[in-house]
Amino acid sequence: MGGSSVVLVLSKNEQNLELLSNLVDQEGCTARLTTTVEEFDAALCEDESIEIAILDMEGFSADLWKRCGYLHEQGAQSVVFTPSTPAHVRREAISRGVRSILEKPVDTVDLRATIRGMLMR
Repeated sequence: MGGSSVVLVLSKNEQNLELLSNLVDQEGCTARLTTTVEEFDAALCEDESIEIAILDMEGFSADLWKRCGYLHEQGAQSVVFTPSTPAHVRREAISRGVRSILEKPVDTVDLRATIRGMLMR
């Protein structure tokens, strides 16, 4: 599966980054970790091999939706974590091409299945 697939991860929480990195590695992918929108944007510009992005929305502004739209336009898939998912957030995510929205706390089995499904696309 995925072998050299690159998964871009954005989170302000170091513990979440470590957990997500380990999970992505277990799926045979390479995790590219970012903690700021600036790092995330730089990674998007520098690395055309990004296939999936995992965005932890907590602590970031709604500007992240623009990045989801950009990822979708580039053919990359995205999964978003939110503390809760009101209807307007779900609509915004879907309109920007987000493949999956997972509410925190995220079940790792669900996340692994989501990543596998994205890689099989």
